[in-house]
Amino acid sequence: MRKKAGLCILTFLLVVPAIVSAAPQPEQPQTKVTVAPATETTQNGIPESELDDIVKPRDVIVGPIFHSYDPDGYVTVKKFREIITFEHDNTRNSKPYNMTVTVTRSESQGSEWSGSLEFTGEIKAGILAELNSTVGVEHKTTRATNEAVGAKGDMEVDPGKTGFIRFWYKGRTTDGTVRVYYYNTADPSNRTYVDKPIDATVFVADHMDVFSEAWQE
Repeated sequence: MRKKAGLCILTFLLVVPAIVSAAPQPEQPQTKVTVAPATETTQNGIPESELDDIVKPRDVIVGPIFHSYDPDGYVTVKKFREIITFEHDNTRNSKPYNMTVTVTRSESQGSEWSGSLEFTGEIKAGILAELNSTVGVEHKTTRATNEAVGAKGDMEVDPGKTGFIRFWYKGRTTDGTVRVYYYNTADPSNRTYVDKPIDATVFVADHMDVFSEAWQE
Protein backbone atom coordinates (compact mmCIF):
# COMPACT_ATOMS: atom_id res chain seq x y z
CA MET A 1 0.00 0.00 0.00
CA ARG A 2 2.83 2.49 0.73
CA LYS A 3 4.34 1.92 -2.73
CA LYS A 4 1.11 2.87 -4.49
CA ALA A 5 0.78 6.14 -2.50
CA GLY A 6 4.25 7.18 -3.52
CA LEU A 7 3.45 6.52 -7.17
CA CYS A 8 0.40 8.77 -7.01
CA ILE A 9 2.34 11.67 -5.52
CA LEU A 10 4.98 11.46 -8.27
CA THR A 11 2.34 11.52 -10.97
CA PHE A 12 0.77 14.65 -9.53
CA LEU A 13 4.07 16.52 -9.45
CA LEU A 14 4.69 15.78 -13.11
CA VAL A 15 1.31 17.10 -14.19
CA VAL A 16 1.47 20.51 -12.41
CA PRO A 17 4.30 22.04 -14.47
CA ALA A 18 2.46 21.20 -17.70
CA ILE A 19 -0.59 23.12 -16.50
CA VAL A 20 1.50 26.20 -15.53
CA SER A 21 3.30 26.37 -18.93
CA ALA A 22 -0.01 26.43 -20.79
CA ALA A 23 -1.14 29.71 -19.14
CA PRO A 24 -2.05 32.52 -21.74
CA GLN A 25 0.67 35.14 -22.51
CA PRO A 26 -0.05 38.92 -22.19
CA GLU A 27 -1.03 40.63 -25.51
CA GLN A 28 1.64 42.73 -27.32
CA PRO A 29 0.74 46.40 -28.05
CA GLN A 30 -0.37 46.97 -31.68
CA THR A 31 0.91 49.82 -33.98
CA LYS A 32 -1.82 52.38 -34.55
CA VAL A 33 -2.32 53.49 -38.16
CA THR A 34 -4.20 56.67 -39.09
CA VAL A 35 -4.77 57.40 -42.80
CA ALA A 36 -4.96 61.10 -43.71
CA PRO A 37 -8.15 62.19 -45.44
CA ALA A 38 -8.11 62.98 -49.14
CA THR A 39 -7.27 66.56 -50.15
CA GLU A 40 -8.09 68.53 -53.26
CA THR A 41 -5.88 70.77 -55.35
CA THR A 42 -6.41 74.42 -54.49
CA GLN A 43 -5.84 77.72 -56.25
CA ASN A 44 -5.21 80.64 -53.92
CA GLY A 45 -6.67 78.55 -51.13
CA ILE A 46 -9.86 77.69 -53.03
CA PRO A 47 -10.55 74.04 -54.00
CA GLU A 48 -10.65 73.59 -57.76
CA SER A 49 -14.09 72.00 -57.58
CA GLU A 50 -15.46 75.29 -56.23
CA LEU A 51 -13.85 77.56 -58.79
CA ASP A 52 -16.67 77.11 -61.30
CA ASP A 53 -19.11 78.39 -58.69
CA ILE A 54 -17.22 81.66 -58.31
CA VAL A 55 -18.36 84.57 -60.47
CA LYS A 56 -15.39 85.59 -62.58
CA PRO A 57 -15.02 89.20 -63.74
CA ARG A 58 -15.71 89.61 -67.44
CA ASP A 59 -14.28 93.12 -67.72
CA VAL A 60 -10.51 93.63 -67.89
CA ILE A 61 -8.16 96.58 -68.24
CA VAL A 62 -6.32 96.72 -71.56
CA GLY A 63 -3.07 98.64 -72.02
CA PRO A 64 -0.73 100.34 -72.23
CA ILE A 65 -1.47 101.21 -75.86
CA PHE A 66 0.68 103.66 -77.77
CA HIS A 67 -0.85 107.05 -78.59
CA SER A 68 2.01 109.44 -79.37
CA TYR A 69 5.66 110.28 -78.73
CA ASP A 70 7.10 113.76 -78.27
CA PRO A 71 10.93 113.59 -78.54
CA ASP A 72 12.94 116.18 -76.62
CA GLY A 73 16.47 115.29 -77.75
CA TYR A 74 18.52 113.32 -80.25
CA VAL A 75 22.19 112.54 -79.55
CA THR A 76 24.75 110.38 -81.37
CA VAL A 77 26.61 107.84 -79.21
CA LYS A 78 29.83 106.81 -80.98
CA LYS A 79 30.66 103.85 -78.74
CA PHE A 80 27.26 102.28 -78.22
CA ARG A 81 27.72 98.55 -78.88
CA GLU A 82 31.17 96.98 -79.16
CA ILE A 83 31.66 94.85 -82.26
CA ILE A 84 35.22 93.49 -82.33
CA THR A 85 38.82 94.25 -81.28
CA PHE A 86 41.98 93.50 -83.27
CA GLU A 87 45.41 93.36 -81.58
CA HIS A 88 48.89 93.11 -83.08
CA ASP A 89 52.01 92.53 -80.98
CA ASN A 90 54.98 94.40 -82.46
CA THR A 91 57.07 94.45 -79.29
CA ARG A 92 59.80 92.21 -80.69
CA ASN A 93 60.25 94.03 -83.98
CA SER A 94 62.54 96.96 -84.72
CA LYS A 95 60.42 98.23 -87.61
CA PRO A 96 56.90 99.69 -87.75
CA TYR A 97 54.08 97.35 -88.74
CA ASN A 98 51.24 98.42 -91.02
CA MET A 99 48.19 96.87 -89.35
CA THR A 100 45.21 96.58 -91.72
CA VAL A 101 42.07 94.76 -90.58
CA THR A 102 38.64 93.82 -91.95
CA VAL A 103 35.66 92.66 -89.91
CA THR A 104 34.66 89.16 -91.06
CA ARG A 105 32.30 88.21 -88.22
CA SER A 106 30.04 90.06 -85.78
CA GLU A 107 27.24 89.19 -83.37
CA SER A 108 23.75 90.71 -83.20
CA GLN A 109 23.38 93.75 -80.95
CA GLY A 110 20.25 95.11 -79.31
CA SER A 111 19.00 98.55 -78.37
CA GLU A 112 18.35 100.07 -74.94
CA TRP A 113 15.02 101.25 -73.50
CA SER A 114 14.45 102.81 -70.09
CA GLY A 115 11.47 104.35 -68.30
CA SER A 116 8.56 103.33 -66.09
CA LEU A 117 6.73 101.76 -68.97
CA GLU A 118 6.24 98.32 -70.51
CA PHE A 119 7.97 98.64 -73.90
CA THR A 120 5.81 96.36 -76.01
CA GLY A 121 6.60 95.85 -79.69
CA GLU A 122 3.71 98.15 -80.56
CA ILE A 123 5.01 100.92 -78.29
CA LYS A 124 8.57 100.63 -79.65
CA ALA A 125 7.26 100.81 -83.21
CA GLY A 126 5.24 103.92 -82.35
CA ILE A 127 8.26 105.65 -80.79
CA LEU A 128 10.46 104.84 -83.78
CA ALA A 129 7.82 106.07 -86.23
CA GLU A 130 7.56 109.42 -84.43
CA LEU A 131 11.36 109.66 -84.19
CA ASN A 132 11.76 108.89 -87.91
CA SER A 133 9.25 111.59 -88.75
CA THR A 134 10.94 114.16 -86.50
CA VAL A 135 14.57 113.54 -87.56
CA GLY A 136 13.98 112.39 -91.12
CA VAL A 137 16.08 109.23 -90.66
CA GLU A 138 14.93 105.62 -90.38
CA HIS A 139 15.82 103.76 -87.17
CA LYS A 140 15.70 100.16 -85.97
CA THR A 141 16.07 98.27 -82.70
CA THR A 142 18.62 95.57 -83.61
CA ARG A 143 21.83 95.10 -85.57
CA ALA A 144 21.75 91.68 -87.21
CA THR A 145 24.42 88.98 -86.97
CA ASN A 146 27.34 89.74 -89.32
CA GLU A 147 25.92 93.14 -90.19
CA ALA A 148 29.34 94.72 -89.51
CA VAL A 149 31.14 92.41 -91.95
CA GLY A 150 33.28 94.44 -94.35
CA ALA A 151 34.18 97.29 -91.99
CA LYS A 152 37.88 98.16 -92.36
CA GLY A 153 40.54 99.88 -90.29
CA ASP A 154 44.30 100.43 -90.31
CA MET A 155 47.13 101.89 -88.27
CA GLU A 156 50.92 101.86 -88.07
CA VAL A 157 52.19 100.07 -84.98
CA ASP A 158 55.53 101.42 -83.71
CA PRO A 159 58.46 99.11 -82.92
CA GLY A 160 58.22 97.71 -79.41
CA LYS A 161 54.48 98.47 -79.18
CA THR A 162 51.19 96.54 -79.37
CA GLY A 163 48.54 98.00 -81.65
CA PHE A 164 44.77 97.82 -81.15
CA ILE A 165 41.83 98.59 -83.45
CA ARG A 166 38.33 98.37 -82.01
CA PHE A 167 34.96 98.79 -83.71
CA TRP A 168 31.62 99.90 -82.26
CA TYR A 169 28.15 100.39 -83.64
CA LYS A 170 27.04 103.97 -83.22
CA GLY A 171 23.72 104.57 -81.49
CA ARG A 172 21.17 107.36 -81.53
CA THR A 173 19.76 108.31 -78.14
CA THR A 174 16.36 109.94 -77.92
CA ASP A 175 14.56 111.11 -74.80
CA GLY A 176 11.04 112.41 -74.59
CA THR A 177 7.49 111.70 -73.44
CA VAL A 178 5.35 108.77 -74.54
CA ARG A 179 1.60 109.06 -74.18
CA VAL A 180 -0.20 105.75 -73.71
CA TYR A 181 -3.76 104.89 -72.80
CA TYR A 182 -5.74 102.19 -71.02
CA TYR A 183 -9.39 101.15 -71.31
CA ASN A 184 -11.85 98.74 -69.77
CA THR A 185 -13.35 96.12 -72.09
CA ALA A 186 -16.76 97.00 -70.66
CA ASP A 187 -16.42 100.50 -72.16
CA PRO A 188 -13.59 100.71 -74.75
CA SER A 189 -14.43 104.32 -75.62
CA ASN A 190 -13.61 105.47 -72.10
CA ARG A 191 -9.82 105.83 -72.16
CA THR A 192 -7.34 106.84 -69.48
CA TYR A 193 -4.25 108.61 -70.83
CA VAL A 194 -0.86 108.60 -69.09
CA ASP A 195 2.36 110.44 -70.04
CA LYS A 196 5.64 108.60 -69.41
CA PRO A 197 9.19 110.01 -69.80
CA ILE A 198 11.51 107.59 -71.60
CA ASP A 199 15.04 107.22 -72.96
CA ALA A 200 15.98 104.96 -75.85
CA THR A 201 19.16 104.27 -77.78
CA VAL A 202 18.58 102.68 -81.17
CA PHE A 203 20.35 102.26 -84.51
CA VAL A 204 20.18 104.13 -87.80
CA ALA A 205 18.64 101.72 -90.30
CA ASP A 206 19.80 102.90 -93.70
CA HIS A 207 23.55 102.33 -93.24
CA MET A 208 25.98 100.42 -91.02
CA ASP A 209 27.12 103.47 -89.01
CA VAL A 210 30.29 102.07 -87.42
CA PHE A 211 32.88 103.91 -85.33
CA SER A 212 36.47 102.68 -84.96
CA GLU A 213 39.39 103.67 -82.77
CA ALA A 214 43.08 102.75 -83.00
CA TRP A 215 45.75 103.02 -80.31
CA GLN A 216 48.98 101.41 -79.18
CA GLU A 217 50.48 100.51 -75.84
